Amino acid sequence: MSRSRVRIGFAALTCSPDTDHSEEPMRPGRFAARCSLALSLLVAMALGFVSSACSADPVPNPAVSGPIEGGVHGYPWNHSLFALRGPGYDYTEQEFFFSGMATDLSTGVQAPYESRMLVRLPRNPADFSGIVTVEWLNVTGQMDLETSWPVEAQYLMGQGIGYVGVSAQLAGVCCGPTTLKGWDPVRYAPLEHPGDRFSYDIFSQAIRALRDPAGNETTDPSASPVDPMRGMAVRWIVANGASQSASFLTTFVNGGYNRGQIDLYVITRGGGPYEDFSTPIFQLNEENNRVRQDDNPRFVAWEEAGAAHAPAVWWSYIAREQQRDLGQPDVIDAACSVNHGAVDYSARALSHWVSQYFATGQLPPPAPRVERDSSGNIVRDSNGLAEGGLRHVFVQVPVGFNSSQGCPLYGDYQAWSATKIRSLYPTHAVYVGKVHAWADREVSLGWLLPADRTDVLRKAQGFTAPWTGACSSSCPAPLGL
Repeated sequence: MSRSRVRIGFAALTCSPDTDHSEEPMRPGRFAARCSLALSLLVAMALGFVSSACSADPVPNPAVSGPIEGGVHGYPWNHSLFALRGPGYDYTEQEFFFSGMATDLSTGVQAPYESRMLVRLPRNPADFSGIVTVEWLNVTGQMDLETSWPVEAQYLMGQGIGYVGVSAQLAGVCCGPTTLKGWDPVRYAPLEHPGDRFSYDIFSQAIRALRDPAGNETTDPSASPVDPMRGMAVRWIVANGASQSASFLTTFVNGGYNRGQIDLYVITRGGGPYEDFSTPIFQLNEENNRVRQDDNPRFVAWEEAGAAHAPAVWWSYIAREQQRDLGQPDVIDAACSVNHGAVDYSARALSHWVSQYFATGQLPPPAPRVERDSSGNIVRDSNGLAEGGLRHVFVQVPVGFNSSQGCPLYGDYQAWSATKIRSLYPTHAVYVGKVHAWADREVSLGWLLPADRTDVLRKAQGFTAPWTGACSSSCPAPLGL
């Protein structure tokens, strides 16, 4: 497939020379000549330009620049809140820009683009597992938001799994105050996005740059190709995305955009239905998932009873990030009682099964789906908790109310009184015994990692207030209980 700009007849569209940025911090070189995106697309569509693009076409290597430094803030958007060095791991975080021609495979129209990826890898290549999870960053809030890193960062680092966040969609790049170009107009000045119909190929090219760094193009013909992987060879690519990104990944799957770049999809908080299972798909959804498909030898779906679309274990990270980067208070927590469901346990368990699949070919174990009545409503018990589904301790041995209902996306959590809790578990020992038994059962089912079983038991053993008189009308439980 041609990497050149759209041409009409024998004449190329007019391009203007790049401006001088010698006094700005190091940023990637732009196209040697920058064409007007709007003019390119307008002329191409008006004249019915269509190339020979099809799902069988290979993914081209983009030009890669970086690591990127400088800017107004001196660090990248999505800079990790978690320490990158901890017990058993030591990671680096680097940002790269990548650029080229993106193709809308549905029409063949091409357009120039420049976007970015945030790459986190083990500092020591010997610690790298060979697995890289590449997230299609979520832009529902008109900014790039990570969904995987906030709930399983330490687990990924402990396993030597690489993480790459890709700015695939226009709303993350431009042009409001929370987009990349709005938040740091110096650092992200070179970025250009032609629109979301090109996002699928932009995402594919980001992965190509990781898989085949030696083939990456450069903005300086005399320079060597830039390798975002720092010499580490990728064995397996896992494409990840949640909510709106899950919907885009569904189109990516069904539209044939993979082209041999992705080994496995882990799609969460939405997505489906899927029509192509040539690449396996693992799906993780909250209790109010409405798009259901039966498991098959290339597809496994988990539905978490009691969990909401955007629970506190994720939102607490995002709120702190937005306080740091935007100076915004946590308005969601002030307005909503955000669901406390332990979706991080499920995310880490599913990542474990990703590694198992690559090692042995074994799929994740199945889990029951959340029960629904003949009208499609979730069946709930006498406490209002969902029946069926993948059940963690917080819903199987509950000490509070958790539901997907309540605040849209964020669900609901309500602490129970000491009297109610004691009516279910006369003593703290009885409660801990039930937690212990269910956590053991979850580990045996493959829904809970042994390390998270330890975490559950620690929290349960420390939750003594209802039986000691330390709380009465309201007994807030720790996250995940």
